Amino acid sequence: MAISTEQIVTTLKRKKPMDRNSNKTITSAQILTGLISKLQKTLVLEDLLAVFSKELNKEVKHNGFLFEQNEMSLYVSGGVSKSHSCEYSLSIDKIELGKITFMRKSRFTESELTVIESRIGALLYPLRNALLYRQAIQSAHTDPLTGVLNRSTLLNVFQKETALTKRHHSSLSLLMLDIDFFKKVNDSYGHAAGDEALKTLTNCMHETVRESDPIFRLGGEEFAILLNDTDIDGAKLLAERLRHAVETSSITHEKQQFNMTVSIGLTELKENEALDCIMQRADNALYSAKESGRNKVVTS
Repeated sequence: MAISTEQIVTTLKRKKPMDRNSNKTITSAQILTGLISKLQKTLVLEDLLAVFSKELNKEVKHNGFLFEQNEMSLYVSGGVSKSHSCEYSLSIDKIELGKITFMRKSRFTESELTVIESRIGALLYPLRNALLYRQAIQSAHTDPLTGVLNRSTLLNVFQKETALTKRHHSSLSLLMLDIDFFKKVNDSYGHAAGDEALKTLTNCMHETVRESDPIFRLGGEEFAILLNDTDIDGAKLLAERLRHAVETSSITHEKQQFNMTVSIGLTELKENEALDCIMQRADNALYSAKESGRNKVVTS
């Protein structure tokens, strides 16, 4: 069911039951105004959806919700999934915002669906703003070509990962890599082909590491990966799988086909070690891989 701004508030003259703490009746329009006010207090998507679900639950009981936005690969849920549901596609001026689903044990009645539809109108503009805010944050933190995190985010993520490592008494390894003879790729096939090589490498990394392992583009053809809960032996196995995946991949650009290889340096975090220290060690290992023939993994 699609909901647009034209459907926001056209039938809001129904009365709510008497407020227990007041002698006045609360109109549907007043409820909507209060809802809008609460939704405008946050730009964080997860918080926004949680607030909306909480407020809606006062009028229409439900056990959980699910919001999906495919273009941004967003999947936000709250509560628990149940067998009965109602789903709404959300849009503003023909711009698709995503879809939201509410779930509970029993079927929703027609009157409850009418209430949900009228309240969803209040969600549209705050939702659009939250999505725009999310996009702005992602743009500031990600590399526009490959979609992985950029160098400016590395310190912050490293601090979070080391805190988790310390708390759980686990291991953390750092893998640094770059494409061998990348300048030759650009010179032989053009910079657009070089971009395709970088995208192919990124795909290989995504297919090899876990979703919880953050990937960073440090600049040019150089990348880094933080491998949480992974010691040096596990990191070496993963690095070899990645090296092989890249070596056996094929890049096609303007009817030209070529291959590439990567050199990889890796190391494991020492206790209370700063980012600069572990990066220097991984970088030294990467340099050794380059100097000793390329297309190999070197540990430090």
